[in-house]
Amino acid sequence: MRASSLFIASLITAATIPVASVSFEKEPQALHGGKPAKSPKFISRRAQGLLSVYTVPGERGADLYYTSTNDLGESWTEPQRINNIPGEVSDHGENSPQVFLAPDEMTLYAFWNSRDPKNPGASHIRFSKAGAMQTVWSPAITIDDDPAPNSHGFQGAAVGPDGTLYAAWLDGRDKEAAKTHDYTAGASAVYLTTSKDNGKTWSRNQRIAIDVCPCCRVSFGFTGGRAVVAWRGVDDGDLRDIYTASSSDSGLTWSKPNLVNRDNWKIKGCPHVGPSLATVGDKLFVVWFSEANGKPGIFFSSTTNGTDFAPKRSLSEGTVDPTHPTVSAYEKRLAVAFQARDAKDKDSWGKMNIYYRELQSNGSLSPLIKAGVPKEGAVTYPTIALGMSGRTFLGWTETRPEKGPQALLLRGRLSSR
Repeated sequence: MRASSLFIASLITAATIPVASVSFEKEPQALHGGKPAKSPKFISRRAQGLLSVYTVPGERGADLYYTSTNDLGESWTEPQRINNIPGEVSDHGENSPQVFLAPDEMTLYAFWNSRDPKNPGASHIRFSKAGAMQTVWSPAITIDDDPAPNSHGFQGAAVGPDGTLYAAWLDGRDKEAAKTHDYTAGASAVYLTTSKDNGKTWSRNQRIAIDVCPCCRVSFGFTGGRAVVAWRGVDDGDLRDIYTASSSDSGLTWSKPNLVNRDNWKIKGCPHVGPSLATVGDKLFVVWFSEANGKPGIFFSSTTNGTDFAPKRSLSEGTVDPTHPTVSAYEKRLAVAFQARDAKDKDSWGKMNIYYRELQSNGSLSPLIKAGVPKEGAVTYPTIALGMSGRTFLGWTETRPEKGPQALLLRGRLSSR
């Protein structure tokens, strides 16, 4: 009995000892020369490298641009357009493009959602790649294989430890099958494809799940030799909680859907907030938003096998209206960012801020940092990249009335305990 009590006490102590925090610079820098841009994503490379993509809005749609820096953001290369069809990129809310780096850091991969010019109500998942040293982006290809004019969007992608490329998205081709269920506003399915030859060819699309909340992005992670894909399901009675499926054969076959936690969140419509996944050591962490029982919060759980999940814990205490969490990992570090209001600002009705904290595999949490504060408009959709020597790169979009969106980067360093 005493040994059991000591074990429980050690867990409580581990969960309450704060980990090292991050010191951020005072002001963020604007990307794309300060001209309108949104949805920045970052990849930290070895030594002094930092890679970025963002979208630039235009009259007909948006374009996806790539730029890089060899001095951690002091100077940037001339932006390159990735999509070879001008204005084809669809970027709204959870539907923004993503960029990834191969395990050997020699190849870049970009994924985005594209409007179908022949069918205004349809969209597709597009892919391009480039050499990381001499960056020339390949002509984009479509990786969903649905010939019908359906919606394919809210994509998530990843590069596995063995170099396998994964892409999944919310797919409208099975919408008729969801009409027999008791929930509001319809649903999507999760479809997935993989590539084992560096993106030259892609596997036949396979359905991983049906009865999926139709506007919450999917996400990937890896643990215990398994690939894990996560999404927000929708069950009878409008329950909208987080599910996963896992694969132990590099995406050839997938398990049945598995519930991460029964929050019992009932909402008559899609909340547009998907899960985010990242791995530290042998633990895969799942971070998500829920407003079950009228208590909005950002929560996390972990698994070592993609099936059994630890009890959920909150990450957002002390904030109001938290949403849009994102998580990133590098070696032993794992960082979470989300947008929320300051409970002490204007009777809890101040503008949204970007909050940041770190999490260790034993559950220890760093202090919550208010890192991104709006200057002219509102801050939305944070993103994180962690790098060598404690470097931290936090990005977000600031919407500005009459000026258009601005893509921002805030740099930080891990401080000592």
